[in-house]
Amino acid sequence: MRFPEPEHSHPILLSPGLLDRCGASLREAGLEGPIVLVSDTTVGAYHGARVRRSLEEAGFPVREILLPPGEKTKTLDTAAGLYRRLAQGGVGRDGLLIGLGGGVVLDLAGFVAATYMRGIALVSIPTTLLAMVDASIGGKTGVDLPEGKNLVGAFYPPRLLLIDPLLLRTLPPAEWRNGMAEVVKAALIGDPELWVRFREDPARWARMPEMESLIDLLIRAITVKVRIVEQDPLETLGEREVLNLGHTFGHAFERISGYRVPHGEAVAAGMMAAAALSAHQGLLEDPHLLQDLERVLQGLGLPTRWRTWLAGYGIEATPEDVLAAMGTDKKRRGGRLRLILIHRPGQARVHSDVPDEAVLQALEGMAGL
Repeated sequence: MRFPEPEHSHPILLSPGLLDRCGASLREAGLEGPIVLVSDTTVGAYHGARVRRSLEEAGFPVREILLPPGEKTKTLDTAAGLYRRLAQGGVGRDGLLIGLGGGVVLDLAGFVAATYMRGIALVSIPTTLLAMVDASIGGKTGVDLPEGKNLVGAFYPPRLLLIDPLLLRTLPPAEWRNGMAEVVKAALIGDPELWVRFREDPARWARMPEMESLIDLLIRAITVKVRIVEQDPLETLGEREVLNLGHTFGHAFERISGYRVPHGEAVAAGMMAAAALSAHQGLLEDPHLLQDLERVLQGLGLPTRWRTWLAGYGIEATPEDVLAAMGTDKKRRGGRLRLILIHRPGQARVHSDVPDEAVLQALEGMAGL
């Protein structure tokens, strides 16, 4: 499948077996230049040789850089190290950077491509469900600071995005669940029919389905994000902010944990907190949505009560701790948090008038323990 290419967007190719044809795909897209392949040691061990072989068969010279896996790699220090390795390797403006991996690698590789020599060509090859439906789409790149997640970054779409659903066969069950948090988010904000499927039989989606259903799931989740990004590509109009449902809370949970908790789990717990806050503010048009969301997330093996979940990682926190951690979120404007709250499946809106007391009460109600 090939997605359309509107202004400010980027071409997306989705097809089983695409990884082994990536070199030919780059040639067909008219891409040139020496290639630097950036991945982490885990993904590189699984898929690096296949990517290098396909690129070299298509006539591309390739250098590979492997990084340690995990969120703690996504820093300015790591980016600086990559800049130096590119410069020492003689990579110029004609270079092409390929990010192969999950969200951490794609965010970092995209940021380096956007800023090295004021921008070199970028190709993204996501290898996790979360990256396929979220991190790789829309051109957001960035790195973390100790003060918060993704506080330094740029909008920089890849020249090509290659999605091979066969790569998910090597995905650990925990990573599948993490990705499903973003798929549930996509359903809640933009695909009510998909939300009904999850609500009716959440356990069906706790494991990767057969290929036809998997491709349909990917296309539906990707389509939601593409449609929203097209309306607000640089997040200047407010339309794109609905993609952050659960993320303001989720990023706070991640920061409190020192980025030890998985992003998907944090988003799941964050969506529950956002839904509870929506109910507290009288915004939910569906009185059963909060309970339905909890049942869906539990059926997928995702957390719903944030304090209980954090305690499982040996982390203690209060609602006040979470609110303080939300204070440096990049979505804060004019000193006020811009929270994404649910009205009904298929409709979420930005709210910047929610008092801190209401946030604390919603957090206390969904804490657990």
